[in-house]
Amino acid sequence: MLVFLIPMLLRSTLVDRPLPGTPRLLAKLHDIACLFPFKPQGWSSYYVQVLYPGAKQWTTLDQAELFPLQPFGRRTRMHRYLVAWGAKPSRRTADMARWILERWSLLHADEVQPIGIRFARAWTLPSREHPPQHGWVQPEWIYAPVHQRKVIVAYSREELLGP
Repeated sequence: MLVFLIPMLLRSTLVDRPLPGTPRLLAKLHDIACLFPFKPQGWSSYYVQVLYPGAKQWTTLDQAELFPLQPFGRRTRMHRYLVAWGAKPSRRTADMARWILERWSLLHADEVQPIGIRFARAWTLPSREHPPQHGWVQPEWIYAPVHQRKVIVAYSREELLGP
């Protein structure tokens, strides 16, 4: 028991990376035990937004329809991908946008189809004075302060699916 607890105590208080010579399995167990050793600087929320013909404002899509499994609380698989990709435009974001447009067309074949799609990000800064509201519910884009939101990338339907 001490072989696990003493290195874990060192890892959680003094050292921010695996201890030298630690077997891989033990290092993984320490990582899990010390899951949140530092306070997060902020929490990001990612949005899929579409533009309909004749509309002036982007509409945020309900991600639960596109990504029904949410094993990460309010975060979807898309959230995990965008974090892993550095929340930057790339071929991968174009592929994801294409997939979303195709999937949306299948789910809503009888509705007007969007002419544009974009990925956006909003973030909140945790503080004791203003704790997060509504637990794991993703805040609405419109209520995020303008200086705490950013459009990652926008694509036209034509650009992704052709004419």
